[in-house]
Amino acid sequence: MTRKRPEELRSHRWYGVDDLRSFGHRSRTAQMGYDRSDYAGKPVIAIINTWSDINSCHTHFKARAEEVKRGVWQAGGFPVEMPAMSLAEVMQKPTTMMYRNFLAMETEELLRSYPADGAVLMGGCDKTTPGLIMGATSMNLPAIYMPAGPMLSGHWRENTLGSGSDTWKYWAELRAGNISERDWQEIEDGIARSPGTCMTMGTAATMMSLAESLGLTLPGAASIPAPDSNHSKMATLTGKRIVEMVWEDLKPRDFLKKESFDNAIVTLMAMGGSTNALIHLVAMAGRAGVKLPLDRFNEFSAKTPLLANVRPSGDRYLMEDFYYAGGLRALLNERAKRRGDQGGSRHTETAQARRKGGRLRGLQRHGGAHRPRRARCRCRLRARASKRRAARRPRHARMGHAAGAEEAAQARGTRHGAPLRRAHERHELRHLRAARRARIVRRRPARLRQKWRSHRARCGKESFES
Repeated sequence: MTRKRPEELRSHRWYGVDDLRSFGHRSRTAQMGYDRSDYAGKPVIAIINTWSDINSCHTHFKARAEEVKRGVWQAGGFPVEMPAMSLAEVMQKPTTMMYRNFLAMETEELLRSYPADGAVLMGGCDKTTPGLIMGATSMNLPAIYMPAGPMLSGHWRENTLGSGSDTWKYWAELRAGNISERDWQEIEDGIARSPGTCMTMGTAATMMSLAESLGLTLPGAASIPAPDSNHSKMATLTGKRIVEMVWEDLKPRDFLKKESFDNAIVTLMAMGGSTNALIHLVAMAGRAGVKLPLDRFNEFSAKTPLLANVRPSGDRYLMEDFYYAGGLRALLNERAKRRGDQGGSRHTETAQARRKGGRLRGLQRHGGAHRPRRARCRCRLRARASKRRAARRPRHARMGHAAGAEEAAQARGTRHGAPLRRAHERHELRHLRAARRARIVRRRPARLRQKWRSHRARCGKESFES
């Protein structure tokens, strides 16, 4: 791979040439206490930091920015921290969605107007991830995303609390009088215990994971809890990596292709991510020059199994558990193994994998439940055989049958095709009974209860059981 020369760096136009403007740039940099040897011939790395006192998800970003700088210095770069809009999801009204594109514009113009050769994008809280990535993709400088990471799991007595979902749950319990005001206060103090984003698979965790699946982070970075010491190490390694990316001239549009977004969609479906990801992925793809219609999401959702049992789409685990189970790398590895079972597409799950279900070190299919294997239904087989026999009859015979069908139906008081419909009803009811035995459903729907009574009146229970 051809590496850039120092004279080819973008920042060389600010610092390396011998003119009046460059004199001003160097003298003002010296004013900040830097010697010329600190930046001359080195990549200038812009650290776009969305820290704010009002954003609880990013309270650790002051420390992480220093750790990113440490990595940049160690790799031979010159780090420059630049603040950007914080977009605090919980605090900002009426919605941070109004400001996502403002953050994208600010990121793009920060990188365009300053002597940046590469960028570290520090985000995590919901809209910060797509906003930062959209701006960096439009500018198309070497860029790497450093995710904030999820907060630790919440706890109240023997209960594990998840952001958002348990807030609404226990608010309803309080209004119903099932818990006291003191209980509610204890929940308030225990649901958010550390820096980091929501620990459920909400928009923040989803978009951080999708950024990793797109190749915009270090492998495994999106799942590390914010207060974990590995998160600090990841920040330093991110700083080191961006310097190498500048010398390699590896830019977002070099690898954000149609296949990359297909892979992100499959990852979204496999982990049961937020539906907000559709809005953001379409916008991110547009900045990379990729058209991403909603039909693409529908296509992959029909053939991708849910592998991660993480709330709220799951019913038990949180992001801290997801990390201990191997994180996104383990999920992608499981998906790759399933893809290899049948030699399927690079970016989709096979039908065989969906039938098998799946467990990933504590991460199960939704609810941990697997549907019972269905036996071949004789009712449907007989119906198909009857259709095939009718298709083999001569055309004039089929026309005669159709011509007299209405009269025959009136004579026997049924509709044309009733035997086939009754067979199909028996097929549905047979599997509904199996589902009831497996406790998947508790009660027959009203439509099928009426069919059951009609069937018993016509044919008797014995014929249904056969």
